Amino acid sequence: MRRPSTRRKFLATLGTAGTISIAGCSAVLPTGPSTNGDQSSTSTAQLSDSSGSGTDSGTDAEGTGTPSPGSKGEVIEDFEGDVGSRWQVDSGKYTVDSKKAFNGSQSLVLKGTNNGKQEEENGVSIYRSFYDSNEGGLDLSAHDLSMAVRFEKPVRGRIGVEFIAPAESSKLTSRHFLPKELNGWTQLDFGFTSKTGQPVMKSVQELRISVSTAGEPISVGIDDIRKLPRPKKGKVIFQFDDSHISTYTKAFPELKKRKWPGGVAVIPDSINTEQNMTRDNMREMGKAGWDMMSHPPVSKPLPQHPAKEQERQIRQSKQQLEQWGFDRGARHIVAPYGRISTETIEIMKKYHEANYIFGGSPGNAAQPGNMYTIPRVHGTSPEDVNAILDVAEQYNQLVVVAYHEIDSGTNTSVSMDGFRTVLDHVKKKDMDVVSPSEFIDSLGN
Repeated sequence: MRRPSTRRKFLATLGTAGTISIAGCSAVLPTGPSTNGDQSSTSTAQLSDSSGSGTDSGTDAEGTGTPSPGSKGEVIEDFEGDVGSRWQVDSGKYTVDSKKAFNGSQSLVLKGTNNGKQEEENGVSIYRSFYDSNEGGLDLSAHDLSMAVRFEKPVRGRIGVEFIAPAESSKLTSRHFLPKELNGWTQLDFGFTSKTGQPVMKSVQELRISVSTAGEPISVGIDDIRKLPRPKKGKVIFQFDDSHISTYTKAFPELKKRKWPGGVAVIPDSINTEQNMTRDNMREMGKAGWDMMSHPPVSKPLPQHPAKEQERQIRQSKQQLEQWGFDRGARHIVAPYGRISTETIEIMKKYHEANYIFGGSPGNAAQPGNMYTIPRVHGTSPEDVNAILDVAEQYNQLVVVAYHEIDSGTNTSVSMDGFRTVLDHVKKKDMDVVSPSEFIDSLGN
């Protein structure tokens, strides 16, 4: 029997903003000493206790979806047929959209409103039981979850999934930050961000999907939930944004001592300027197995530029790295400010094999559902990073840890002691530390 009181706890947890998921990145060419730009943030408040009911009518969601016949993994929910016989509502409501689906003929739209009162937390929560199917539960003992998501509203918020396995006292939770401009169909992988009890993932009894915002109306499409296979061991990638000199002087020696590679999101125009890396630094790190990745020098997120300007910035940033001899790393791009739109993704696909965004969660380490929304966690909170590593190790997931500056005293910096704390924690884990290129080259093997 479903216990409604548990929904409040999940939505309240989902609404809690942590530094691990909301940190942004400037990618702005510095003038004089290197500076860092804005950090994305999201306010939080206690969720209201409103509830609604599901319905199989209505289709006022906007946006377009493109079917994805080449999608990876095994479908466990396609939202076709009588959705109301499978999915129930805790809070808000849902409608079935028969006009805009990611795959198939229809999708689900989660809806919630607080009449524009920004001081109130807003949430939608739905759930499906798997007890009566799949031999008493959904088997996720060797798989992660991926889902197609389309954001109309909110412009900022979180989506989460709870895996009840088999009871409230034994569950896993995934929370994923929603990029502001990502308003078309996009596949997201839901790595686990916390654990309660001792979940039996061979027998997941219930999935709960929730979206929360700080006072903004909600209209979020979901479709095409899939199982993605996990590898035999989890992976860790260390990435460093903006090519700040501390990446070379402080991070590089620490990883080199441990014989670990990393990746640098390089702003080409900043190289050889004050407080930033030089091309000699880049070459030395490249010889040690590091990737020099693209990080276009824009003063605002790519989606806020016209498509032609986005493409120009993406193309030129990659070309500069290739001219310098960093073809391997140039296969990767790190979205400035961690923000993308579906239009941006389509442009990135012309030039790059992978993109990384701030999702605040682990990702799939064997077969990511979308190579252009690989999630990262921010390294400014070592305790949070270590907690996520603990769960990711147990379930063989990918953790991409992102840093800006090391021990520089700025609000985007992590102390040297904090940085070493994470490195020492990873050293104890049965996880492989790989470069971004080693990761994508291993997929499918």
